[in-house]
Amino acid sequence: MQPGTYQFEPHTAEVQFRVEGTSLPELFEESGYALAELMLGESPPEPPRDAEEEQVTLESADTEALLVDWLNELISRADTKKRVYTHIVVDDVSERKLRARIRGFTPEVLKTAVKAATFHGLEIREHEEGFNATVVLDV
Repeated sequence: MQPGTYQFEPHTAEVQFRVEGTSLPELFEESGYALAELMLGESPPEPPRDAEEEQVTLESADTEALLVDWLNELISRADTKKRVYTHIVVDDVSERKLRARIRGFTPEVLKTAVKAATFHGLEIREHEEGFNATVVLDV
């Protein structure tokens, strides 16, 4: 009888996306929509009109941490409430604070389960036409 063996194989456990917005609130909204599209595997549809609206209020050390916290909040709520949030309105966002309203729905199936947003390679840049960011998600 031969002894057992094992080998390590390459596995992609992260997804990187780039997001742009004409304003900081739009950058955060678009980040949420990118997350929803990754989870659903398609462009995010509007939730039913009677879907419960939820309030999100966050405070973080800086804008980069706020973006990570924002995405992780959406991921956490998706995990605990079994919803994907496809209606996002960021009412106010500053360097360290965010206030938003979200509505979601329970999909039949998730294409991609997302574990967390990370700080790996995270960068938010302001330019003359608005903002852009690069975000890495652990899947």
